[in-house]
Amino acid sequence: MRSGTSFFNGAVFKKTVLRYWPVWAAYSVIWLVALPIQGLMMLQLDAQNRGTTYYSSYIEGFAHDTADAVGMSLPLAVVFGVLAAMAVCSHLYNARSANFFGSLPVRREALFATHYLAGLAFLLVPTGAVFLLTLLVEAAGGAVFLPGLGFWLAVTCGECLLFYSMAVFCGMFTGHILALPAFYVIFNALATVLISLAGLLCGQFLYGFAGFEGWVEEAMRWLTPVAKLEDSWSVRFVDMESGWTIHGLDIVAVYAAVAIAMAAGSFFLYRARRLESAGDVVSVKCMRPVFKYGVSFCAGLTLGMVTASVLGSEEITLIVSVLVWAVIGYFAAQMLLDKSFRVFKKWKGAAVMAGVFALLFCAVGFDLTGFETRVPRPDQVEYVAYHGGGTTNLADGGDYLAVSVDGENPEALQRFILLHQAAVEQRDGYDISPRTTVGVNFTLFYQLKNGSILSRRYYVYADPEEADQEGSAAWVFQQMYGDRELYWKGYGFEEAERRLAREDYRLREAACRMDDEDNAYYGGRDAQALYEAVKEDFQAGRIGVRRVEDWAERKNGARNLMFQFRDEEDRGFQIDIRVQDTASSTLAVLAELEQEGAGSASGESDTAPYTAGTEGQDRTGPGA
Repeated sequence: MRSGTSFFNGAVFKKTVLRYWPVWAAYSVIWLVALPIQGLMMLQLDAQNRGTTYYSSYIEGFAHDTADAVGMSLPLAVVFGVLAAMAVCSHLYNARSANFFGSLPVRREALFATHYLAGLAFLLVPTGAVFLLTLLVEAAGGAVFLPGLGFWLAVTCGECLLFYSMAVFCGMFTGHILALPAFYVIFNALATVLISLAGLLCGQFLYGFAGFEGWVEEAMRWLTPVAKLEDSWSVRFVDMESGWTIHGLDIVAVYAAVAIAMAAGSFFLYRARRLESAGDVVSVKCMRPVFKYGVSFCAGLTLGMVTASVLGSEEITLIVSVLVWAVIGYFAAQMLLDKSFRVFKKWKGAAVMAGVFALLFCAVGFDLTGFETRVPRPDQVEYVAYHGGGTTNLADGGDYLAVSVDGENPEALQRFILLHQAAVEQRDGYDISPRTTVGVNFTLFYQLKNGSILSRRYYVYADPEEADQEGSAAWVFQQMYGDRELYWKGYGFEEAERRLAREDYRLREAACRMDDEDNAYYGGRDAQALYEAVKEDFQAGRIGVRRVEDWAERKNGARNLMFQFRDEEDRGFQIDIRVQDTASSTLAVLAELEQEGAGSASGESDTAPYTAGTEGQDRTGPGA
C-alpha cells in the first residue's frame, strides 16, 4: 500500500532550480575554468610538444596537482553555501510567498526536503559534473590520477554540505533575508571571538593569566570550521614519488556528520515555524531572549574592549565601557525584535545584564576563585616548565631559559615554585624606586599529578640588594644561576650531547663573534677543541656565570662562541655562549688558535669531522 505522505515535490524542485539558476551557474563556471578547462589547456601544450621539468607531460602534472584545488573549495563552499541557502529559504522571508507555499497541497516535510535538496543540488551536482569532465580530460591524456581527484571530490562535497547546512540552520531562526548571512557569519566566528575576548578580559583583570589551556584552543578551532579546515596541516594530500598520503578526511567526515545533524534540526524548526514570522529578525519565539541577551553580552565585550583600548587600558575604563555597551546592545536588540524605538520601558533586562557584568567583574577583581593566589605544592606537581628571561643579560643563549624539571630534581622544582610565590606576593605592587631594580618576564607551566594543568605568566621585579633575602625574586634568580645542571640544559649542552651521540650528527663549525673585530670561523678539530674547552669551563663554573647584580653587564670587545651542529640532511642546532674573562680553558684555546693563524674571516672553515684520538692533530682543551 502506498504511503499517503510525500517527502518530495518534483514541481517545486524544478521551479526552485530554474528560478535561482545564477547561483549554481556561477559556481559551475568557476570550477569548470579551474579544472577541466585548465586540463584541456595542458593537453594543448602537450600537443605542441612542449617539454616539462618534473613530470613527463603537462597533463600528468595537472592530474597530480588536482588535489591542490581543495584550496579553492573552502572559500567557494563558504560563499556559495550561504547564497544557496538564501535562495531556497527566500520564500520564508516574505509574507506573500510564505502564505503561498503554506496554501499549497504539499506537506511541510515535503516543502523543506524539496527546498533543502534543491539548494544542495546547486553545489553537489556541478561538483560531480566537474569531477567527471576532469576525469575524461585526464583519460584523454593518458594520465588519470584518481586518488588526487577523488580527494578533491570528497573534501569539496563535505565542505559544501557543511556550510550549506549551517546556512540553512541559521535561516530557520530568522524571518528576514538580510539577517540570514549576518547570523551565518556570527555562527561561524562566535567561538573564536568570544574566547579571544574572554582571554583579553582575563588578562586585564587576572594577575598571572597566561591564556586558556590547550583544550580550549582546540575546541575553539573545532567550533570555527573555517579555521579548522583552512589549516593546511589539517586537510591535505601529499603526493610523493614513493606514494601518496591523505590527511584530514576524518575531519571532513566529522563535519559532514554535524551537517546532517543541523539539517535534521532545520527540518524540525521548519515544521514548527509560524508563517506570521516572515519579516521578523528572530522567527523562533524561544530564541528571542537568547538573541536579546546574546547581543547585549557580545556588544558589551566587543565594543567595550574596543572603546577601552581607545580611551585607555585602565580597569575602571574597561568596566564602564563594557557596562555601557552591554546596555546599548540590549536596547538595540530589543528594537530589532519589537520593530520599534519605544523599548526603554523594558529597562529591567538591561539592568539584569549590567548586574551580570558587575558580578563578573567583582568575582574576577576580588579574586573570589583564588586564581591569583594559587601556588601548587611540590608534591602536587608532576613537572614544571619555565620559559622566560633572567636578571642577567650576557647577550647569549642563556639569556632566555626554556627548561622543564620534574620530581627527579626536587631542588629546581622547589625554586620555580618559590619564584611563583614571589611573583604572587608582588601582585599588589612593588617599589621599583631602586635604579638597579630589573623586570623579568616568564611563564610557568605545571602538569599536576591529578592530570590538570596550571599555567601562569608574570612580570616580576628583582632588586640585587635582595639577592641574600630568602624568598625574594632576586634570591630565587641567584639560586637558579647557581644551578649548573639547569643552565647546562638551558644553553643546550644536554641536547647537543644527545644529538652528537647519533651517528648522523656532528659539530660542523664554531664561530667566534666579536663586537670590535671580524668574526672568526673554526671547523674540524679546531671547532671540537673549542667545544671541549667550553664544556670544561662550564662544568667548572668559569663560563656562563651569572649574578643578579650583573644584569646589564656588556663590555666592548666581548666575544661569543656559536657552535653549529648539523645532521646529514643539514638540519641544525646551535649553542651561543658568551666568553667571560674567567673562562680560562676557552681563552687558552682561542689564544692558541689565534697564534697559529687558524680560522677564517670569510666563514669558509674546515668542516671535516673531528676524530678523537688522532695522533698529533686532535685538540681536547688547553695545552693540547
